[in-house]
Amino acid sequence: MKVSFEYCHIYPGMNEKKVIEEANEWAPRALKMFEEFEVQTCIMLDDIHGSKKPDLEFVEKVVSQLTIKPDCVYCESEFIKEAHVMVDSIDRSERDFISSAERTWLRENVSKYRTSTEFLLSWKNKNGEIEFSCPALAATSYLTRLGYIKADGVETIYGASLAEADYVVNLLGSEFVQVEDKAQSIVEATFPEALRKTSWIFY
Repeated sequence: MKVSFEYCHIYPGMNEKKVIEEANEWAPRALKMFEEFEVQTCIMLDDIHGSKKPDLEFVEKVVSQLTIKPDCVYCESEFIKEAHVMVDSIDRSERDFISSAERTWLRENVSKYRTSTEFLLSWKNKNGEIEFSCPALAATSYLTRLGYIKADGVETIYGASLAEADYVVNLLGSEFVQVEDKAQSIVEATFPEALRKTSWIFY
């Protein structure tokens, strides 16, 4: 089985030291669970919300400080075209789309508890371009790594090409729990079987 293991989610220019220290503490422990499998270690750089644009020099500086070296490093912006495909793949019978001004929200109805949850999916910026929320891009990255979504391909900024995996594992700090909850909802509404192939380890 091929496993795509993503860790050390970096916002370039923002709190890099803390994230690297946490990756060095938790990534070796988490990887022990997958010693019998073929694993591609991956790092995503959030070049959309970071305070500076990453370049190869920045990536090499980060890699030099990591105990577990990544096989590949890619930018979050690489998943934008795939995100358009992801939105088109959402089952409209499972989720409601709500448009307000230039924003699009996704509503999940839970009939068992008679509740609904809404969260931002995308919006148009001042140039008329569509931008995607963090949960939308996170869900897109998982579905892309599993091979469910393909657009123009994801170019890596460092290392090998992104490999298609049978199983996706995401190692994240607990501050990402709410984002990942919404990302999970999106995955469930597109390719529900992908949920069985995706897991999260929070620290």
